Amino acid sequence: MMNARRMMRGTSLIEATIAVALLALMMLTVAGSQLAMARAQRTTIWRERALWLADARIERMRVAPHADAGLAALVAASLPNGTLGTMTIDGGPGGVRRMTLGWRAGDAMASARCGAPEVSTHPPSCVQIPFGEVAADDR
Repeated sequence: MMNARRMMRGTSLIEATIAVALLALMMLTVAGSQLAMARAQRTTIWRERALWLADARIERMRVAPHADAGLAALVAASLPNGTLGTMTIDGGPGGVRRMTLGWRAGDAMASARCGAPEVSTHPPSCVQIPFGEVAADDR
């Protein structure tokens, strides 16, 4: 009978504390991954909008080279922080031109050049679309 009284039943306070701590750690890990996924999704949406707007600019250049038709205002309204950032067209080798659209992400300024060698913890805040002019007879 003495042994039966000394035998412990149930869980101790230390075991319960460890179980609660592990559960809290797992919940924080899940919350952190959800936050990272939401941030990546938001960046993907901005990049998709920027690609669409850059493509629209290229198509408008082909149709009416000097007409803006409010595209700058549309870019400012569609990208984060309501800023236009940069929208440039560079010439390249072999007649291939490059449309670059950059914007401000958070407190950072728009990337001066897309694909710059600088290392950053933030996702890129610019997109580039290479395109070439084709004469009507070459199609």
